[in-house]
This record gives sequence, C-alpha cells and structure tokens, in this order.
Amino acid sequence: MKRVEIVQLGLGHVGRATAQIVLEERKRWRERWDLDLHYRAVADTSGALVGEDLLPQAVRLKEGGGKLSELGVEPLDAVLASDPEPGTTRIVVDLAVHGGTFEQDLAGVRGGAYLVLSNKGPLSGTSEQYRTLMGAVPGRLWHEATVGAGMPIISTIKSLIEGGDEVFEIQASPSGTLGFIMSAVEAGRSFSEAVKEAVDLHYAEPDPRDDLSGLDVARKAIILARTMGRDVEPEEIPYESLVPEGLDEVPLTEFMERLPEADEEFAERMGAVEANHMLRYLARIPQEGPIEVGLTDTPVESPFGPINGPENVFDFHTRRYSDVTLTVSGPGAGPARTASGVVYDLLDIVHKEVGDEEA
Repeated sequence: MKRVEIVQLGLGHVGRATAQIVLEERKRWRERWDLDLHYRAVADTSGALVGEDLLPQAVRLKEGGGKLSELGVEPLDAVLASDPEPGTTRIVVDLAVHGGTFEQDLAGVRGGAYLVLSNKGPLSGTSEQYRTLMGAVPGRLWHEATVGAGMPIISTIKSLIEGGDEVFEIQASPSGTLGFIMSAVEAGRSFSEAVKEAVDLHYAEPDPRDDLSGLDVARKAIILARTMGRDVEPEEIPYESLVPEGLDEVPLTEFMERLPEADEEFAERMGAVEANHMLRYLARIPQEGPIEVGLTDTPVESPFGPINGPENVFDFHTRRYSDVTLTVSGPGAGPARTASGVVYDLLDIVHKEVGDEEA
C-alpha cells in the first residue's frame, strides 16, 4: 500500500476543484494502484484545518467567502513541522492565489515533503529565493500547473534540454484569461463585457486586475526563463498593464462599474492593428537579451493568430526545431483545468517516487 498525505495551501477556485477531484477519484486510485491518499490538512491565511472530516464543510465555507478559522484551525507552521504518519509520504500542495507562501513551502520540503505548485509566487520571486527553494527540493518539486494549467509545458522544456536540444526562444500566449478577452473583443464584444464574462466563467481571478495587470504573465515568463536556465530578477522584466488608468487602486465594485470607461480607447487600439494581424498579449523569452511582456501586433498566420477563447499557445524555437517551430496549444484557463494539472503532478509523484521511497 502506498500511503500519501496532502497538506494543501489554498482553497480558492483551484484549491476547491483539486479537493473535489481527489475526493471523487481516490477510491478508484486505491483499487487500481493500491494508493491510500488522504488530506492531513488544508490551510488558508487564517490557519490550518487538520484532518479531512470537515473538508466538505470547509469547501462550502470558502465558496461563501468565509475563513477556515470559523471551523477551528491550528498554526500551519506547526502542521508542517510535525512528522507524517508512520510509513506515509507527505506532499505539500501550494495552490494559494497571491503568493506569500515561500517560507511555508520551504519548511515543508526541508521536512522531507514533496512540493506541488500552481502558485507562481515561490518560483518567480528573487533569484536568491529561487536558488534557496531549488536547493532544498532536488528531485522533489513538481510545478507544471504554474505555467500552462494542465498543459505539458515545463516537462516539454526539460525534455528538450535533457535530450540535448538547445532552446533559443520561447514565445507564448500564456494567459487563458487574456486570450479569452482579446478574442471576445475581436468577436464584437466591448472590453468591459469581455472582462465581466471572463470573471463570470471563472477564467479570470475574482478581481480581474490580477490578470489585466500583466503580472501573472510576467511571473510565468520568469518561470519559463529559469526553466530554460536563465538567471533573471523580477525587476528586469517590464510588463504592460491593461488596467485602465486611474482604476488600479479603486475598490473592486467601483472598478467593475467604471470599466466601460475604457471601452472606446481599447476599441481604437484594436482598430489600429495592421491588416491581417491580431492583437495578442504575449511573452517573449529569448535565450539572451530582454524578456518582453505585453500586447503584440501578431500576423494572423502565426501560431497566435488562431487563438479563440481561453487558449494558451507556447511556441518553442530550438536548435532542432528551427525551420518549423514546436508549438504546444490548448485550453489554459479555468479552475478545473488547472486542478487537473495539479492532480497529474500528484499522481506522477506517486508513480515515480513513492513506491521506490517506501521500498
């Protein structure tokens, strides 16, 4: 029997979707792979709810905007410092939305846990933080869902490099939210309508400025660059914000009410695009030189021209893929898709590591 316990940080949209998949599928996993998987704890900013008896109630509470402290919590640091149950492998699953979990992740892996991330913060901070975390987790970090939701982007880069190829440049449309907004405007909806629809469909964060600011794409660009082997600092990467001027710090309700103020200006920008081109929010990560993040006037025939809806496209220019680049595309937004990527990583750990570790 393979025994695994999860300590999950975050019960937002992705966190709840991940818990739902685990609870629904683990009986089948037990029958198929002799896997005993359970939650040791789930945590939000108020603390850690230990055990899983109250997990369904916790999910409902978080859906309503509550805090886990309403159910009774323990300090997360104390949970991470505790030993796993005898014969059990611990996996820390960091699905927090706004970072701030670096120290907790580090404590978990230093205690022997594996680490699965959809939270981009721990890998997109300073180089010093990045080196510290990577030095603590050799062979115990899975983070596919930080960049392409459930798409195999990190593994593709690693496979290319480990196979002796050389990555010259990655160009990507790595935000399903911004891809959806741009294609919706192209289809005739106003900018404000497209943003509101992205929020309603859970493609965007509850505060869509988290996506519109461009910071999410910049963080993904940092992770891609570091996976390529580049040493970059966050402040080296400027990124273009699509948040209308004057609305970046107003309350969320006011922001959504005033968003139509930006419709005319955005329509004019869309209308100024060259013939047979499309406006796309892209990240360009060369092997050397400046990393670029922002709106780009892109030919229709490029890999980014056909983007429709919450699609991600990653285009790899390498030594072996030079005349014709290697393109990976697929849906890149939505909690269920990101949660699927997290679960793939969990199961990959189980299949590749846990059996050997317990043997």
